[in-house]
Amino acid sequence: MNLGLKFIYSLNVLLAVFSIFAYLSPFVDPHITGFFGFFGLGFPILLICHIIFLVFWLVVKPKKSILSIIILALGYGHCTKAIGFNKPQKEEAGIEIMSYNIGYTRRLLHGKTSKSKKNAFIKFIKDENPDIICLQERAHYQFDIYEDIFDGYILHPDKKIGTAIYTKLPIVNKGNITFDTKAHNATWIDVKYKKQILRVYSVHLSSNKVRKFSDNLKEMWDESMHILDKYNTHAKIRVNQIKEILAHAKTSKYPVVITGDFNDIPQSYIYNMMTKEYCDAFVERGSGLGKTFKTIIPGLRIDFAFVSNKLNVLEHEILKTDLSDHYPILTKVNFNN
Repeated sequence: MNLGLKFIYSLNVLLAVFSIFAYLSPFVDPHITGFFGFFGLGFPILLICHIIFLVFWLVVKPKKSILSIIILALGYGHCTKAIGFNKPQKEEAGIEIMSYNIGYTRRLLHGKTSKSKKNAFIKFIKDENPDIICLQERAHYQFDIYEDIFDGYILHPDKKIGTAIYTKLPIVNKGNITFDTKAHNATWIDVKYKKQILRVYSVHLSSNKVRKFSDNLKEMWDESMHILDKYNTHAKIRVNQIKEILAHAKTSKYPVVITGDFNDIPQSYIYNMMTKEYCDAFVERGSGLGKTFKTIIPGLRIDFAFVSNKLNVLEHEILKTDLSDHYPILTKVNFNN
């Protein structure tokens, strides 16, 4: 094997090691170390690289493709969190729950574009017509606009925090989990559907608060270190917030759906915490590449719907719309008989 191919194979080996670190990421609490979390963030890129290496070696030197085959096989379970392989199911009656981070609409619903974007938002909600809408990052100065957009829905809470739930189903109980901050919090409602009760949480966890990259190489390196430090700091906060949500949800006498902007990925420790108790609706019923945040990074899924085993996940869809920097997710559930 010539020097060029040896170098390429060395890169393949290095990426294989990075991939193993990424596979370990969901199992290591960031309070212990943030080292593995860094590689977890890069999982979609590592996956694409291994596919490229696989194709390359199959053409050039097939025996060398074994490494990428092994890595991809070991990561199959992780791949199902990034790519949905489910086929459409037959139509069944159920409760449709939308989750949507609308933070970017602060710009779109202000100024010259406000009227057209507001009308587009109204049309979008009417077309989808979900039973329950879980919002994150409401702007306090746009509550009058929300009243028009979500006309016909019951709101909780009114004007206290950034998260909110709009519902067409009657509310029998409600509350908030503030995390001692107005920006990141959770709100919940118990709603009546036919003769049964369902609890729904709208969640917005701590954001990584990172800046955009510079085009200067030195500044890019400095900012990369800043981003990694920020990510681990807020990963620890998110672990504590998830513990609080899970403890609260455990007190519910009813089946639970926890949905919202978790500001973290399927390769994260908090995702592992959630899936020990609840199923990921995307894994159950999603299809295609799981991407809920608009960025050049492929497969950046940070918005989730976690569903208790007392419920059936009938449908899960990531809706493509340009109304915010997140894509809304729509999940349909019904009760187990």
